[in-house]
Amino acid sequence: MIAFAAAFAVALSACGVAATPSTGPASPTPVPLPEASFTGGTGSARLMLPARTAWDAGSCTRGVDDAWLALNIGFPNGDEYFGLVVGRSPYTPEATRVAAKGGTFGGDDAVITWRHAGAAAAMDPGGLVVKLEMDLSLGSFTGKLPDGTEVSGSFSC
Repeated sequence: MIAFAAAFAVALSACGVAATPSTGPASPTPVPLPEASFTGGTGSARLMLPARTAWDAGSCTRGVDDAWLALNIGFPNGDEYFGLVVGRSPYTPEATRVAAKGGTFGGDDAVITWRHAGAAAAMDPGGLVVKLEMDLSLGSFTGKLPDGTEVSGSFSC
């Protein structure tokens, strides 16, 4: 799962607009997005364990026709990171549903992973339930870690 998180973050960072160095006084030229209908924005996540953990200043990305929603906050190998993917995406090829119009997702249709204070964790897909609003702007989740610890949280894009 951690390998997934690293690949997920690298792939998402490739979706952002990067600046190309400029040799003159002109502004840097943006590199085009790989898919014309990607959208981005600010994202945040709140996680309830025995203690509350929060991440802010993330990036939200949607696939073509809202097939998937991804929230990426921080760096997967850093001390603090949160990653979520809902729907059928290049990062979740096992997913059978698309995220368009929201709903309740679980199993292979949603993945949540994080790092807090350097310790990595991932939700057990067997009990994960993600509720996503119709406009894909926010949602909540419940489930367990592989050791049985109950987890719940919310996110916004």
